Amino acid sequence: QRIVFLDFYSRSNAYSRKLEKTTYVAAPVLAQLKEVLCFSVDTDSKDSRPLRKRYQVQGSPALVFLDPDGNLRDHLSGYYGPERFTAELTRIQQNRGTLSDLRARIAKDPGDLDARWAMACKLREVGDQLGCEAQLAEIRARDREGTALASRRIELAELYAHASESLDLEPLYAFVQKVKEPVLLFESWWKIWELEGQAARGASDPEEARRHELRYFAAARQLWPLVPKEQIGTIGNNIAWYIYESRASASRADLEFALSVAEKAVAAAPDVPAVVDTLACCLFVLGRKDEALAQVRRCVELDPENPTWRERLAEFEIQR
Repeated sequence: QRIVFLDFYSRSNAYSRKLEKTTYVAAPVLAQLKEVLCFSVDTDSKDSRPLRKRYQVQGSPALVFLDPDGNLRDHLSGYYGPERFTAELTRIQQNRGTLSDLRARIAKDPGDLDARWAMACKLREVGDQLGCEAQLAEIRARDREGTALASRRIELAELYAHASESLDLEPLYAFVQKVKEPVLLFESWWKIWELEGQAARGASDPEEARRHELRYFAAARQLWPLVPKEQIGTIGNNIAWYIYESRASASRADLEFALSVAEKAVAAAPDVPAVVDTLACCLFVLGRKDEALAQVRRCVELDPENPTWRERLAEFEIQR
């Protein structure tokens, strides 16, 4: 009567090795996994093929969680740091937003379109495209006017897919102007911010690159007030870091905005070295070098085995 955790790993995969060295050895993770039956599955072994096929594992690392009866409860892919992993494990143990939870919600109320949308997203993540399309078809059939939040999320997903291929973001900008729901506003601006960054980095024409970069900075300002509390650490760190990386063309106001975001990200995730490092970099580029050095030293204290922080410390001390 326990949850089963299958870690589909590969010795040749850097993220699989990183999970072993950082996440699975963290004390909070070890404590939480005591309630779970844990197994490692070597994806490089032929013997793992039946399990990989059964749970639609396409690559590693794949973190598969099963109900006690063997049914798929949830599926995560890629690297998860200790803090993020424990948060996801808590959600899965409480059966919130899992495939098991969503199946039960839909069985109880077939008209629960939000559950169907969440199920479609989950199924797409685990590679079940037919199952995903079936849920989307149900949403369209039950909301022919297309006014429900789930239907509008489908529209946003289609616009995002088109913009990802063409880098024509104007339909996305037109869509977001009509959005009133905070959750959909957040999702819309997040996609716009992400794509403007891609467009800026991929443009070969300097004027085009600069245009997308300015819109990228502007989208970050629209996105930041909408970020859910539980994502402030992660998304705030990303926003601040990408502005810092673009510091050569960023204005002083952009850099000060990045610093304010980094400060809130650290307040939300005070013990995550990468987040503290971003704050240090934002402080340094604004000339607050002593404060920056203090933050880098904290990174070294938090993660003494990582050479990145000592290299950053040496770099900043030279430029001080």
